[in-house]
Amino acid sequence: MPRFVLAFVLCCCVPQGATVIGAGALAASSELSLCLDASTTLGAGGDVSDEALKSAQSACTRLKQSSPDQKTLARVKAAAETIDEEVQRRQASGR
Repeated sequence: MPRFVLAFVLCCCVPQGATVIGAGALAASSELSLCLDASTTLGAGGDVSDEALKSAQSACTRLKQSSPDQKTLARVKAAAETIDEEVQRRQASGR
């Protein structure tokens, strides 16, 4: 009987743990999208609002600190550089 109870408890915990892990991955994916999408838009000559630019800059900063994957980190650093250049350009022009 104790084995049955233990198995039941473990089975109930697994989906909740997967949900927590999935939520963390979703948040990281959302930040990655913010960072890369803004950079891609700027690189294509499009316009990004000041608010979206600040959000993207913050997302890139968080990703640079937490990304374990070297390929992703390289993409994030390149995107962050593009975004930082645009922020500096806007500050210089008084926008």
